[in-house]
Amino acid sequence: MICGRKGAMFLEEANNSVQNWQKGRRTFFGIVFSRKALLIGLILLQVFGLWVLFAWLTRYVAYVYGFFLVAETALMVYIINRNDNPAFQISWLVMITAVPVMGALFYLFVHTQVGARKVQKRLRQNIQETAPYLKQEPSVLEELEAADPDSLGTARYVSEHGGYPIYKNTEVRYFPLGDYQFEELLRQLELARHFIFIEYFIVDRGYMLDRVLEILKRKAQEGVEVRFMYDGTNTLRNLPVRYPQTIRSYGIQCRIFAPVRPVLTTVQNNRDHRKIVVIDGHTGFTGGVNLADEYINRKERFGHWKDTAVMLRGEAGTSLTMM
Repeated sequence: MICGRKGAMFLEEANNSVQNWQKGRRTFFGIVFSRKALLIGLILLQVFGLWVLFAWLTRYVAYVYGFFLVAETALMVYIINRNDNPAFQISWLVMITAVPVMGALFYLFVHTQVGARKVQKRLRQNIQETAPYLKQEPSVLEELEAADPDSLGTARYVSEHGGYPIYKNTEVRYFPLGDYQFEELLRQLELARHFIFIEYFIVDRGYMLDRVLEILKRKAQEGVEVRFMYDGTNTLRNLPVRYPQTIRSYGIQCRIFAPVRPVLTTVQNNRDHRKIVVIDGHTGFTGGVNLADEYINRKERFGHWKDTAVMLRGEAGTSLTMM
């Protein structure tokens, strides 16, 4: 009987050891062959290629250095004559002067990115296309001047240089926690009749996303136009690469902003940090609350999560719709 008990204990320990080994093996291979590891590996490979190129150029250091001295002089003249932000110009001039070769190469690397220029061009086009819908009503500024003249300067600055007008007839509700904002968000989504536009930086599967998708799927079936966009960094950890196809199967239009690709480029720095929900053009949510359970304290990551948000109801919803 003792032998039988010892044998059972031995078999149980052996079985646990095998299970732990298999679990560790799956974890190891899961990390090594994950999308994040592949991305990092390919970028490091490109960095290594650049290092090899620089090492090869050291054989001709005198010629290379002489060439860059001439090129940097021309580059500094070019930067000074650019119609650009003076702070940016001074920063680049200091970098190129302090670190001649690397500074010039870094400037060329940043400013010759085709992808970044395409993004900037597309944003400028979008701003131009929406500008006709964002005209400032002079009567609103006149009313503000009479009611609160101290705020008029800030209002004019936002309108003229920010590109978004000042509105009246708008209710603003403040939420000190994502927990409270989420409850109101669900209520307002249920009231949608024409369209729902959603744009988030962080989206993760869980209770919060499930509740929102439950309403969005039903609204899409009712004929409400639903559009959903999130930042590409979510595909590294939170969501599958083909998750938009799942969302589209519900009748919802879905896009990933700037998908992360294994290419050494400054385009990867262009991320969508917006958190905007617009319902029928008159109700909008924005602030710091993303679409993930930690933001409503359904999941604990770093203790109690504190982010704030606001809801706009009224004319000011137009600006969020245009964004």
